[in-house]
Amino acid sequence: PAAARAAVRQWTFRAPMAARWFSSHETMPITEVRKGMIILHQGQFWEVKEWAPAKQGRGAASYAVTYDELETGKEKSHKFSATSKVTRVELDKSECQVMYHVGEGKEERKVVLADAEYNEVEVPAARFLDVKPEAMPEGTKVILWKDGEAVVKVAVR
Repeated sequence: PAAARAAVRQWTFRAPMAARWFSSHETMPITEVRKGMIILHQGQFWEVKEWAPAKQGRGAASYAVTYDELETGKEKSHKFSATSKVTRVELDKSECQVMYHVGEGKEERKVVLADAEYNEVEVPAARFLDVKPEAMPEGTKVILWKDGEAVVKVAVR
């Protein structure tokens, strides 16, 4: 009872801090993966484009997943066994605006964004897959999907 009360006190004390981040991780079997889900596999974030079961004769079923690597934007595919498990990630979505650009060269160039609370977020220019950073003037709306502090996906509106 005393340990339980201490655990409850500890939980209620940390609840306001925990409520700030809404991203979550859930381990699930590959049979429950569907198109549009974001999964974390082998340290990479993938957005599922296609999911198809495949079975040959009496053999065990396997599952082919076609996905976009969110860091590089490349489309790839991977085959999973029927008993495989993956981590589904629910991301935080925030709308930001471009404030300014910093850095020189391809590797060092970053775009500085301001979120709704005017916090600065630096995003490497390489994360903008469909738009060149030079084509984004100040005030351009950008949508960020984050897992905690890590920027997972970037889209320009």
